Amino acid sequence: MARTKFLHTADLHLSRPFGFLPPQLADERRGDQRRVLTRIADLALEREVEILLVAGDMFDSADPDPTDLEAVTREFTRLGDAGTHVFVIPGNHDYIRPNSFWYRMSAPNLHIFLGTEWDTVVLDDLGIAVQGIAFQRGKSERRAFEDLAIPKNMPSIVMAHASYESFEGQLEKYHPFALNDINAIDASYVALGHYHKFNTISADKSRAIACYPGTPEGISFDSPEIGDRFVIVGAINDNGVAEIEPVKMNRRSMMNAQIDCTSFESQASLFDAMRRYCDMNTLMELRLTGMPTSEIAAVLEELTDRFKESFLYLSLDTSSLSIPSDLPADDRTIRGRFCKNLRQQIEDAADPERRRLLSRALELGLAVFSED
Repeated sequence: MARTKFLHTADLHLSRPFGFLPPQLADERRGDQRRVLTRIADLALEREVEILLVAGDMFDSADPDPTDLEAVTREFTRLGDAGTHVFVIPGNHDYIRPNSFWYRMSAPNLHIFLGTEWDTVVLDDLGIAVQGIAFQRGKSERRAFEDLAIPKNMPSIVMAHASYESFEGQLEKYHPFALNDINAIDASYVALGHYHKFNTISADKSRAIACYPGTPEGISFDSPEIGDRFVIVGAINDNGVAEIEPVKMNRRSMMNAQIDCTSFESQASLFDAMRRYCDMNTLMELRLTGMPTSEIAAVLEELTDRFKESFLYLSLDTSSLSIPSDLPADDRTIRGRFCKNLRQQIEDAADPERRRLLSRALELGLAVFSED
């Protein structure tokens, strides 16, 4: 039987600039972030969870946009008025500082862990303790669970914005911890934030389950942001054991893919390959590689415009393409001499950015010649 039901989210990064997107689409993505916050609150009410946990980086900076502050306060108030306890910790992006907005945020049943020492809130009506600590920006090398004391007489949920040590033994300087640290915690659940991909850390099912929910709405083309995004709905039973369920939250997806153009014999073949990824709810970063024919190279300039209605957003990277495979070395026409000159410059270029620009110049030149 469930003693307590909870919903765990983190890393919403509200007020993200989205500088890699056109301004109008960047505004739309910030709106998507606010909408996913509303869906999280709706899910909490639908599932009748008693506790909402926000494990850091609710905002992308320590100075968020007032529109986003208003949206968060509105949703927290909606949850608090319904009797949901909301617990929040500041992360490394929205860290605590003097005169921080965190000190002014208020809503019913809201508790923000503002201190850099462990604090414990006991919910007597639920028979459970919630423990949290704010990200300590000036001393981020401190071990994540240093000086944590777990209550002995009731189940406990621990909140930390911290980094799991990598398999290579390198320490990321954001309150690092190891698997042994998790296994040593006598808590029912550890609500983590900082990493942007859903991940569960537990070697011993009789001990604490630690989870990163990841970003609920993707914020970049980095690999942790790709595909479905989640929050965690969980329950702690009368024996103090946690059970969890990842629940998909995003309505739009960040995706990336790579297409090798070497084998395409026609422009139609390239178009067909791109159509496999078309989705109006997808922001796509597409990288073209290999050695295309000159026919394929001539059409690269128009690809983004041709497929602009087939994606929410398309970013096309052609910097890894090789020189077209069918350009004859002895072509003495203007086209041939142009291509030979550019090809030599590309081969001689030591700077990757110069090589990219020269390759782009070759693409544009081939496109112009193909129009004659």
